[in-house]
This record gives sequence, structure tokens and C-alpha cells, in this order.
Amino acid sequence: MPASYPQKRRYRRLTVERLEQAALFYLSRYAASEASLRRVLTQKIKRAALADEAFAADRAAQDSLVAHIETILEKHRRLGVLNDQAYASMKTSNLRRAGGSARRIAQKLTQKGIAPDVIAKALAQEDSAFEDSAQAELEAARAFARKKCLKAMEKKDIASMARAGFSFDVIRQVLGEDVDCHCEEGPHLSLRGKPPKAG
Repeated sequence: MPASYPQKRRYRRLTVERLEQAALFYLSRYAASEASLRRVLTQKIKRAALADEAFAADRAAQDSLVAHIETILEKHRRLGVLNDQAYASMKTSNLRRAGGSARRIAQKLTQKGIAPDVIAKALAQEDSAFEDSAQAELEAARAFARKKCLKAMEKKDIASMARAGFSFDVIRQVLGEDVDCHCEEGPHLSLRGKPPKAG
């Protein structure tokens, strides 16, 4: 008796309705910027062309769906689901609390397609709780140092903070302080010293 093989699943052609459903599904799971949703939908069209020979040959159908992406974005923008300023503010707040530098936050938001003026406004709003942006940056650096259990002016710790986007002036100030910290891999530490010996 000849071996039986499972039949290849027939690919359902991508339509406007299915593209809209894909957008709804993505937005129901993730906070998204306009650029990230556009990228997801564009990739879906590309994958559909790879999986469906007839669709791959129908350039007009592909172009029509690509054009419809902007209609989808406008719809969700109008409903308030897509709001780059709100998205940037949320991300900035989360990253600042986690010890994110202004430079690192700007890099991450730029990668998400957020415009420079939107990023600047989000940072200004988040940092308004402090005396000025310099103080906000200093507090973020302290949070970063506590999280990483960094010590006083060791090369690897200076490098770690520099990679995180902090200036040398901020690094020197933070690593020169005696601030208690907690880290996952070791006991309670001071930025300046080692764990106290057991008495």
C-alpha cells in the first residue's frame, strides 16, 4: 500500500479584509507605532507573495494592498489606537525608570520610526518632574548603576555606562557616589565597595 502524505494546505489569498484583520490582531497584542504597524503589514504582503504564486504574479493586487496600508493606519490613527506621541511617552517613561539615558531612549524610539520632534517632546514631558534634564539624566544613571551593581570607576563599569549612552561627566558623578544597590547575581553591594564581611 503506497504511503500517504498529508496534503499541502491551500494558501488563502491575502485580501483587504485579511490585511485589516492582521492589523487588528497585531494592535490587540502590542503597543505599536505607525512605522512598526506599517512594517508588519508590508512584511505580510511580502510573505503572501512568496507563498502564493498567483498573487506573486499579480503586481496590481500587491500594489493595491500596499496602498491600503495607509488607509488602515489612518483609520486607527483617527480612532486613537495609533498615536505616536502617546506611544513615545509610554516607552520613554518605562525606559527612564529602568535607567535609560536620553541618548539610548532616542535611539530605541528612532528604530521604531518615531519622529525626532515627537521623541524630544516625550523626553521633555518625562523629565519635567525633575529640576532640569540634567537632573533627570543623573537619576536615570543612578537607576542604571543600581540595577547593574556597578562599582567605583572600574573600566568595565565605565564602559557599561558609556554603552548605555551616559556622558563621562554623569558616569564620573554616579560611580563616585556611595549608593546601595541590588543585583540578581550577588549580595547587597555599595557602588564603592565590596559586600561587608560576616561578623
